[in-house]
Amino acid sequence: MTAHLLALTVGPVQDFIAAARRTRDLWFGSYLLSEISKAAAKAVRGRVGSDKLIFPAPVSNADLEPGSRLNVANVIVAEVDEDDPADVTREAKEAARRCWRDFANPVFDRYREIIEADIWNDQINDVIEVYAAWHLRSDDYKADRIALMRLLAARKRCRDFSQPKLPAEKRAGVPKSSLDGLRESVLLQPAPGESRTTFRNRWPSKTRRELAVGPSEELDVVGVVKRTWPHMSGASGYPSVARVAADTWLRKMPGANIDALVKACDDLGTDIIHKIDTSEERGHPHYRPFPFEGTAVFRSRYPDIAKDAGAPEPDLGPLANALAALTHQHGEPSPYLGVLVADGDRMGQALSHLISPEEHRQFSQALAGFAAQAREIVHKHYGVLVYSGGDDVLAFVPVDHCLACARDLYCAFGRALASRSTAEGPLTLSVGLAIAHFMEPLEDLLRYGRDAEKHAKHPRSADVGQTDRNGFAVHVVKRGGGPVAIRANWSSDAAKDLSQRLPQSAEWIAAQSISGRVPYDLYTLANVYESWPTASIKDAIQRDVLAVMQGKQPRGTSMILEIKSQILDRVEDANSLRGLANELRVARAIGAASGAAAGAESP
Repeated sequence: MTAHLLALTVGPVQDFIAAARRTRDLWFGSYLLSEISKAAAKAVRGRVGSDKLIFPAPVSNADLEPGSRLNVANVIVAEVDEDDPADVTREAKEAARRCWRDFANPVFDRYREIIEADIWNDQINDVIEVYAAWHLRSDDYKADRIALMRLLAARKRCRDFSQPKLPAEKRAGVPKSSLDGLRESVLLQPAPGESRTTFRNRWPSKTRRELAVGPSEELDVVGVVKRTWPHMSGASGYPSVARVAADTWLRKMPGANIDALVKACDDLGTDIIHKIDTSEERGHPHYRPFPFEGTAVFRSRYPDIAKDAGAPEPDLGPLANALAALTHQHGEPSPYLGVLVADGDRMGQALSHLISPEEHRQFSQALAGFAAQAREIVHKHYGVLVYSGGDDVLAFVPVDHCLACARDLYCAFGRALASRSTAEGPLTLSVGLAIAHFMEPLEDLLRYGRDAEKHAKHPRSADVGQTDRNGFAVHVVKRGGGPVAIRANWSSDAAKDLSQRLPQSAEWIAAQSISGRVPYDLYTLANVYESWPTASIKDAIQRDVLAVMQGKQPRGTSMILEIKSQILDRVEDANSLRGLANELRVARAIGAASGAAAGAESP
């Protein structure tokens, strides 16, 4: 048999990851896709041999076992020496579909009383998409791999469009899934004339709590599995964005002060206030001091807690009293959190330089090593890792730790890929960070984070003097206001590095060494100097900026000398002043959301 290179992709990514309304859906969709890809990779390895699997490149056989910590991306590359690539592909497809059914079938068995069986059966076998391509091996691995990936890209464009097996009359009038609108809902529908709310209120209370569908929400087969499997597997205690936002405030509470709040949550029971999994293996041990849902510390969410609990309405009085005692002394918790999205730079270029399968395997293992570190780094900073697969990271992080978390991930990536990085093509990590309100829809939070990541990759016209990639961008998105966006290239110089400069400015503003109004006054001043001639602007604008700073007398210790140094180094024209003003606005928002000063206002 002629030797080939084989590549497969597993999907659909949209169904498993992007279509989500809750953090639990988002995390489990990522986990589910990884497990399905892992099953396909294991099947490929079983046919071609462990030394022929290129991507992923597990260190041990245990790495490809179900439930292992290894995250497997949805692309698989392997050498095929003796087998027919078509046979290997068929076996990988069947392994992927078998893994999917292993997740889906128990869900149907448990919730069959509220599922439309005909529609479920119509969808269940058409969810998994596995596309494959193979290319004859030559002595030039670089050229073979490039040709293979072109073939795979072409194959993916020729999508398979399977026809529904269920007659059209049985699907007519059935609403589509609320998550993406691609498939019909598999949930039973009310009889004509009956409201959906009345109909669903007759479902068993445990089913309603576990499925957690809104009054007008519909779910297809993937949505139901994502929403309910964590309950069945005991992994339902996944932190929400509210818990991440609340963590900054909770960590400031002395242990004795928070005991009453913990007791109030315990007394209500996990059906009312969800408990978070704090186990070491798959959970979030950093949340042990307060292992409950974050809505418990936001009074504005109490009506929703009572509504979700159903009848009889729970007594939230003890919880409200315990929270009131804490907020009276420590102020209200900020509802803002950081959405962190990171992506490796020049990865395609690095892959194109690999000259052998062994080099590619070593590269794959380096990426897997970084992915494992990413979980530890995010947990160290009290965050929640949604996904870390190779050079991609998605996480939610408390505001007071989001800057340090971003820098630690950047440094870890550089160390992990140091052997593959060159001066001509350095392998770096661009990180986008969006600071936004936890009540924003999850799809919007993800969009904010991805917009920041794109900005980190590519500077905008206002980012004068900055280069593509190796960037860090921070976007602050207020509710009801436009975002404030800043960016800089990563730097080893603390004065130039945004992740190190922002905390200092936030501290100055929180300590009232700089007036909170200064950023807005500087922004107004920048507009005044917009059309000034280049020859005379620098000296004049610097003098005016200093006058603004000195005119706003701080209540705390004056930092005018440090500020003056920044002004002389950075302000040359209207655009650079606007950049400084925006940076101070972001620092002010971070300081407020971090609760650096008691009772500080939110962004």
